[in-house]
Amino acid sequence: MSKKETAPTFNKHQLARSNQFTNREKDVLSAILEESKTYTVQQAKEQLTTFLKKEVI
Repeated sequence: MSKKETAPTFNKHQLARSNQFTNREKDVLSAILEESKTYTVQQAKEQLTTFLKKEVI
């Protein structure tokens, strides 16, 4: 992608309907993503990875 091109962004409901994620991942995304923000697919994947790698206390 060139500097002028930007990746498309999606709200959490659009990402939750995406075929790029498993049902489990969609559930987690619905819980961790903010209603009022939009995310690229890459950002959503990063949020998911960060959440799933957190230490459980």
